[in-house]
Amino acid sequence: MKRVLKCIFCLWVAFLMMANAPPASVAQEESGQAAKGEVEKKRDLGKWWPRIPLPTNPVPGGFLYTFEPRNGWDRVTGNFTSDKHDLGTLLSLRKKIFTYNLRYAFDKRNVAKPKDPPNQEENRDLRTSTKHEIHNDFRIALTKRLYGAAGSFWLEDDYIKIDKRLTYYGGMGANLLNHPRLKLDVFGAYGYEEKDRTSDYHDIYLMVKDWGLEGSIKNYEPGTQSYSLIYLAQSARAYLTRSLALNQSVTYFVDPDENDRYRWKFNIGLDIKLTKHILASISYEEEYDNDADSLLGVLKRDATKGVGIKISF
Repeated sequence: MKRVLKCIFCLWVAFLMMANAPPASVAQEESGQAAKGEVEKKRDLGKWWPRIPLPTNPVPGGFLYTFEPRNGWDRVTGNFTSDKHDLGTLLSLRKKIFTYNLRYAFDKRNVAKPKDPPNQEENRDLRTSTKHEIHNDFRIALTKRLYGAAGSFWLEDDYIKIDKRLTYYGGMGANLLNHPRLKLDVFGAYGYEEKDRTSDYHDIYLMVKDWGLEGSIKNYEPGTQSYSLIYLAQSARAYLTRSLALNQSVTYFVDPDENDRYRWKFNIGLDIKLTKHILASISYEEEYDNDADSLLGVLKRDATKGVGIKISF
């Protein structure tokens, strides 16, 4: 986690230095429009969906939407060494101060999987696994800098032996920077989570119990785990050039009643504009789940390196 925090600090030093540079492309566009006197011309709102609508004057009264499918290839190390093909989509809808975001991700992996404990380091078997994730997020702009949000996450991931994980949350977010070339948001929420493990996970526990080692497993529960959560998030996007954008995000979940039950995800990536609607992407992602237990076949840390293609319209 210290390495991640150092990386974020260095990124923000660079971002803030860059933000002081005048956005030449934006200035040229605005002066050109003023010279032409095209008052009634339809405005180009740019990448509007990650931004709070109220700073736009006037707030667009029409119905806005965007759709971004993505297809990519990733190399994953951690719980498994695998090649992963992923498909993701983002749908954003906006009407005045109300915004709805729907994200869906589907992953399919060809996996070199270790044998069950205690022989994790021996005789790897190849298998195919899948992951589904849905994120619903509803937002309402409160001021030019603040918004309220409520939403849910749904996850099914047999890589890490999760049969179902449902997370509900509600909270407040703030836009700390809204420069034409730099955007920085933070978010905090209180939530509730339910989690069910796969049958493989429980079968391994029975094996460990037969060996008399169940006392070393702290977080095992035979049924559905239910608990409260604090959800914190930070995201940023910096436009390095007209065709190159740097994205960075961190999410953190912790159970306020059991501080050792926490997880975080760090992501950094580049979007490279190829045409008006097509982008290439390069990304690195690291996840850590302190609730996992290696004795039950799930490591705490995963890292993913990926390349892909996005279509935005």
